[in-house]
Amino acid sequence: MTPSGNLRAWIEPFGASEFIGAFVGETTTRDTIPNMPRRLPATQLCSSPDEARQWIENQAAAFDLPIKWASKIPRD
Repeated sequence: MTPSGNLRAWIEPFGASEFIGAFVGETTTRDTIPNMPRRLPATQLCSSPDEARQWIENQAAAFDLPIKWASKIPRD
């Protein structure tokens, strides 16, 4: 199956000096498809927000999908 759609991505602080880069396929979030079980995001622990952003951008390029940056971290 060929991936399609967008990757919803975000970066969040983790502890004093680390950051988590995260993304999930946009069609796997509950706000896109009601009553659908939410898939856990792909994550990477990084030493800076720039490193996290680069990791997300590299993953999106590997899937050949555009990124939609989330304004808040999806929690449900």
